[in-house]
Amino acid sequence: MQRPLSSGLRVLVCVLAMLGCGLFFAARSEAASPRVKIKNIAHILEARDNQLMGFGLVVGLRNSGDKTSTGFTQQALTNLLSRMGVVPQSVDFKSRNVAAVMVTAILPPFVKPGQKIDVNVASMGDATSLQGGTLLLTPLQGVDDQTYATAQGSITVGIEPQTPNLPYVKQTQSTVGIITEGALVEKEIPVSLQEKGMLTIVVDSPDFTTADRIASAIRNKGYDAGAKDAGTVIVSLGEEDVVSMIANIENLSIVPDTIAKIVVNERTGTIVIGENVVISPVAVSYAGLDISIGDMSLYSYGGYSSSDFDDNANSIAYTTAHLQKNRGKMKIVPASPTLSVLVRALNAVGASPKDLIAILQAMKRAGAIKAELEVI
Repeated sequence: MQRPLSSGLRVLVCVLAMLGCGLFFAARSEAASPRVKIKNIAHILEARDNQLMGFGLVVGLRNSGDKTSTGFTQQALTNLLSRMGVVPQSVDFKSRNVAAVMVTAILPPFVKPGQKIDVNVASMGDATSLQGGTLLLTPLQGVDDQTYATAQGSITVGIEPQTPNLPYVKQTQSTVGIITEGALVEKEIPVSLQEKGMLTIVVDSPDFTTADRIASAIRNKGYDAGAKDAGTVIVSLGEEDVVSMIANIENLSIVPDTIAKIVVNERTGTIVIGENVVISPVAVSYAGLDISIGDMSLYSYGGYSSSDFDDNANSIAYTTAHLQKNRGKMKIVPASPTLSVLVRALNAVGASPKDLIAILQAMKRAGAIKAELEVI
């Protein structure tokens, strides 16, 4: 005659049964990737951004500008004053209220003259802060040395010099700032979409499967399209209006494919796991954590024999057990084909990020993780 299960074992069996049901629905819900619009994962090659750059001077600083030993700042200020009719008697300026900066901006396609864009300002010399400064009129040029915009205005750094010494403030650079809508576009970069007779759609994250799905979705819409490679889809232009055609294409929805990848940041303990990551049967023992993944039967210490589980074999088989002998407690980690469920279970039993990272690295070396593991 078999002994009846104790109350503790009954609870354990119920927990296992609920975990099994929960994992089934979790796997079903996590397997369905969301559909996204083509415009969110790709862009038109012919309509690209362009980078602008210029050299300028920031004035109005509170004794936090470049030192007098910074020669190019003095030379630039001398040239500026000379153009304005003020001929300096000496280039040895004593003021530290001026700083030499580099001004950069991104000029989007189809922006017309008279529109405004944001600019970034960064110190070139030994200035300690750009807080409260004003950028003087600065021409911004492209790679062809043509001036496409002019920048001017008050710089926003984001913090005051008197800000308390807090950890998150240390990461902020007071020698780098922005000017919202600080540049006025003077010249438009021409964009011709009908010149080549075709559109080139570039996938932001090149992938053969994603490119093929984009081409198939466009063909189903009635356009002539084909994937040239993992990152390029070519669409032939017809008699339809180009703007309407692009609008129709970029609003098509597909399910992009993703590779199985794990990204680990050892400094902060951050772990990012894709849902496509799967694990093979494996056993890991690390820092008091004993983990077994695969087909196995549950067992326990404490005077119970294997016959105690005969009536519940269907409920407790095919589980993953995590045994922690400290204080006589046993923790249960549910079995799952996805690594994300395992990590959530390990977090629930108190495994630290450092332990998780070490476990993931060991599982990768053992070949149990079928994914790319990137440590940053």
